[in-house]
Amino acid sequence: SFYTAYLHLPSFHFQKMWLSGGLCGLLWSVGNFFSILSVKYLGEGVGYSVVQSNMLVSGMWGIFYFHEVQGAVTICKWYMSAIFAVCGILLLSYEHHKK
Repeated sequence: SFYTAYLHLPSFHFQKMWLSGGLCGLLWSVGNFFSILSVKYLGEGVGYSVVQSNMLVSGMWGIFYFHEVQGAVTICKWYMSAIFAVCGILLLSYEHHKK
């Protein structure tokens, strides 16, 4: 029954997880707030590109800390694509320069 299934669910561990979960939620909210501001003041082309560059930071965490990407060739390919993405963001940043 539904009640039996509910009783077999694992505990949520609120007493242990409230601080770290709350801090993660707060940081996520602050990041969303500043991403909205960046798109508002930099424009969609630059602001959204800067916001999406968080994938580069996540990729570096995956390579250096979590060791999710292994092998010199694979890491080199990741770096080449990251350089390509950064060059694209820099080229988009010239959108605001007056000629």
